[in-house]
Amino acid sequence: MKKIIMALLAVAVVAVVGIAALVALIDPNQFKPMIAEQVKKATGRDLVIEGDISWRFFPSIGFDIGKTEFKNPQGFAEPNLAQFDQAELSVSVMPLFSQQLEIGNVSLLGGRVFIQTLENGVSNLDGLSGQEATESAEEPAKAPAEPPVSEPTTAAEQQAWQISLAGVEISNASALILDDKAGSKTEIDRLDFTLDQFAPGEWTTAQFNIAGSAAELSFSAEGQTKLLIAEQLDGAEIKALSLTASAKDVVNDIRNATISLDRFKLGDWSTIEFAIDGEIPDLSFTTQGSTQLMVDEAIKLVSLKGAKLNAELKGAGLPRPEMTVGLEADAKYNLEKGLAELATLKAAVDELALKGSASFQSADIPVIRFDLSSDKIDLDAFLGTAEGKSTASQESGEAGSSEVGSPDTAGGKAKNQEPDLSALKTLDLAGKVAIDQFKAANAHMSNVKLALSVKNGVLDLSGLDANLYQGSIHATARIDANGQLPTYKATKQIKGVQIQPLLVDVAQNDTLAGTGDISVNVSGTGLAEKRMRENIAGTIDIRFADGAIYGVNIPEMIREARATLKGQKAEYVKEEKKTDFSAMTATIKLAKGVASTSNLDIDSPLIRINGNGSTSLVNETIDFAVNTSVVATSKGQGGKEIDEVADLTVPIDVKGNWSEPAFSLNIAQLLKQNNELEQKAQREVERGLEKLLGDKAKDDNIKKAADKLLKGLFN
Repeated sequence: MKKIIMALLAVAVVAVVGIAALVALIDPNQFKPMIAEQVKKATGRDLVIEGDISWRFFPSIGFDIGKTEFKNPQGFAEPNLAQFDQAELSVSVMPLFSQQLEIGNVSLLGGRVFIQTLENGVSNLDGLSGQEATESAEEPAKAPAEPPVSEPTTAAEQQAWQISLAGVEISNASALILDDKAGSKTEIDRLDFTLDQFAPGEWTTAQFNIAGSAAELSFSAEGQTKLLIAEQLDGAEIKALSLTASAKDVVNDIRNATISLDRFKLGDWSTIEFAIDGEIPDLSFTTQGSTQLMVDEAIKLVSLKGAKLNAELKGAGLPRPEMTVGLEADAKYNLEKGLAELATLKAAVDELALKGSASFQSADIPVIRFDLSSDKIDLDAFLGTAEGKSTASQESGEAGSSEVGSPDTAGGKAKNQEPDLSALKTLDLAGKVAIDQFKAANAHMSNVKLALSVKNGVLDLSGLDANLYQGSIHATARIDANGQLPTYKATKQIKGVQIQPLLVDVAQNDTLAGTGDISVNVSGTGLAEKRMRENIAGTIDIRFADGAIYGVNIPEMIREARATLKGQKAEYVKEEKKTDFSAMTATIKLAKGVASTSNLDIDSPLIRINGNGSTSLVNETIDFAVNTSVVATSKGQGGKEIDEVADLTVPIDVKGNWSEPAFSLNIAQLLKQNNELEQKAQREVERGLEKLLGDKAKDDNIKKAADKLLKGLFN
């Protein structure tokens, strides 16, 4: 035994002496030229090792290496593609005999990477394969060799290596990526990373801290997590992830963003929570949310369950100074297909709420589909325009007509500005929206059903159906944005609608009442307000029943006409200024900035009104001539007898502008009509007297008596 111990001791002494002699006699720094030569041969680049290389042989094999630089070719902004100040790596010797790879602490100090793409597209990453790659590229392509036949492995060969790592430490690392061709710059000013003792099948802790900038955006982040690598090296898990980040540029400031994850493993559900607060132009926000996340084991499908987001928004650019946004959804994203599906979606912005489903297909032109519904949407209340509209209308009325016909004065630029419809060319969108109660522009609708699509620069409203003021509406519209100016076409059928409450709500105008059927068919070029007024063309057919025109009392005007013909003053009777009718019809033609009609017809048991005229859509002026005739012998409005004017047609002019139409008698036409009636009556009397009296009818006394009788009738 003593001899064996002495023999082992001798071997140990020889080994130690041999290693000592190796370290003493062989300087590893003498290998620097050989290492640089091999790197040059493999990559075509220079490797400069300025620091010393020191070896460790027992109890671990490893090295320490000082400052090292991997050079760039000429013409780049920095001389080095990669560099570091100090690096260390070691492997324990004895465990290797038991198929255990125990790596000591791996450290890298002062590492830096610089990548640049020049304006001509050349990058300092190009040509790293050196001459060997160039030579191989010039050789003709060879058929791939058949894979060697694998030999059966023994049980010993099948035994897996056990790997452990004492830790990883990266300190004060940095990176810079320049793209002169794209004009972009991304810089990592500082990167620190540590990994605690690690071994497959055991949890370890990783921590990081990073700060940098991209263009004008500066950012920083720090966090930690626990990491587990499966014993067979075929899977990984993380848990207790926490991340805090911030970002800022000249207009945006993400003050704080936090993300936490309980545990992540492929095929299992994880819980994520997040919170973000910051500011962007004209908006400050605070957002928080949570979701359950699962990525399938094939890494093809990402699923979200119970995703929730709540945000508090403040800013002058919002419809309201402060708003609350909420979102709930279940979603899936297929990575291979680029397809995101929202199986259930609930979105709320203050009192506005929508629910339904949607999908998004990633492509050069994204494909979006949706099916949404809501119980109630009041856009006026949401936008705060319900009261503002009435106030604006009153102010407009007080201002008179000085603004009318001045589209090129204040606000003229906006009236000539075409809307930006470029988005219509970048989407393939189709969907449906159903709303039980809807209010917009102060108009109330119910049971609203909307179907629309956007594709190839065309917006197609295939159907808008709704209940409207005891009636119904069906509308279609199409906007084509492919030309120099957009073109549009729209149709609308309104049936059985109560006109007065609609006009009161929409236009604050109660001039007209009745049950209306309206058919609209219009088209045009240009969507700027001024162009629409100038270029719109088409027809509007109006059929109203059982209504009234407010603001004018035509029977009263008839009595005034009768008094005027007699040279008298009409008796004043206090009664409402309105004219009842049983039917009103008209066809309005739109062309060249003018809406005109030649077949306005209003009927009632008492009177008949017909007229013609036009209104300028550009200047908002009115010029109509209306003729009113008494067609029955009965008491008119106010209880006055009008039998005496049963054959009288009263001409009425309607002029002025849309906000203040003016009604007046056409006295000249009335007097002309009176003279024509008097002459006709005189001729009829003369013919009657001739038949009755024969030659005696020519007697002067009889003529005087007939003239006196006629004057009594017309005065």
